[in-house]
Amino acid sequence: MNEFLSFAAVVVGIFISFAMYTTLYGRPNPLRSWAEFSYLGAGTGVSVVIGLTYIWNTAVLGIQAGDWILIFSIILGLMMLFRVHPTYGYISRLPLAFTVGTGLALSLRTQIFTSFIRQINATIVKLWTNVPLDFLYRVTIAVSVLTILTFFLYTMELSGPLFWTSRVGEYLMYIGFGAIFAQTFMGRLGLFIGYMESLTTPTWKTPYTVGSALICLIAAILFERTGLGEKLSAG
Repeated sequence: MNEFLSFAAVVVGIFISFAMYTTLYGRPNPLRSWAEFSYLGAGTGVSVVIGLTYIWNTAVLGIQAGDWILIFSIILGLMMLFRVHPTYGYISRLPLAFTVGTGLALSLRTQIFTSFIRQINATIVKLWTNVPLDFLYRVTIAVSVLTILTFFLYTMELSGPLFWTSRVGEYLMYIGFGAIFAQTFMGRLGLFIGYMESLTTPTWKTPYTVGSALICLIAAILFERTGLGEKLSAG
């Protein structure tokens, strides 16, 4: 029974994956809507179960162990539920403000070191080194930082040398943004390739993968040709 459930979960997961990919066809169809709603419903259910398990293991068992301060966390959590009430929704502002303020304080402390101080420390280094490649890297970093900073001098007219350094900094930012975009795209492409490999490994998944892809593609074409896609998706 467990083996059959595992097999069924894999096959249904493969079909839902390609049903969601029918959104790339560019036309609405009920397969895509069904896959999206199934994914959202399953994700919501898993999140609720994980959240309740965490509350039980952390708060309830903690209170039973004598950590009475956790009672306030349960009270604040229950106050958040008033968010859905039209009359007493203002009660949820207190726990939300407490959570946002605490999270902001904790993240701000780490951001000061990781995104500000350590970035400056990594930039201010001696240029000369006996390794030619390291010397090239350090010079590139120094030139890039100085020229890009001149691009953001909005309180004075950029003329003469500042005009050319700001222009160089502008093009360096273009290069940096392009590299970030390319890295993001390659990362997403790598995730897609890895997921496609998981749908064909082991080899017994391959027929179900190919069959699901063909069924979803044919269904998307038929829904578009017959006009049922927009009607069923809207309904």
